[in-house]
Amino acid sequence: MKTNFEIEENYAVKLNGIHIDLHNNFIFNGIAEFNNDVRIEFIKSIGDWVRENEFEKLTFLHQNVTFINSADGDNSEFSEDENILNGISFFPDSIREINEGLMDQSKPNENDDILYPLENGKMFRINCERTELIAEK
Repeated sequence: MKTNFEIEENYAVKLNGIHIDLHNNFIFNGIAEFNNDVRIEFIKSIGDWVRENEFEKLTFLHQNVTFINSADGDNSEFSEDENILNGISFFPDSIREINEGLMDQSKPNENDDILYPLENGKMFRINCERTELIAEK
């Protein structure tokens, strides 16, 4: 997989030198599949801690997807956790039975999947040729 971003400390990404805190400053807004691509979208969160000049929307565009897996979460205890990213990680495609760990790796290896676990246990795991992060003000 090729990317135009790096993962930082499994809760943020770096795009063009800009640190973007996905866990604290954004909420999951949806996933859409079309043809052989998958989009995962996050929108700016509301809170005093969110920078005023933060991006409004982030879209992870996964191109030429060869594998996708997801799991539903459990909202019975904390429904507000449904859309909060727990972490983000590249993960070897050889161990797809493990979907709960995060690896400290800023760039993907050639055959890695990308893993998006949310706080409530919901999870998306994708393998593709390229993942492009599109940031909108």
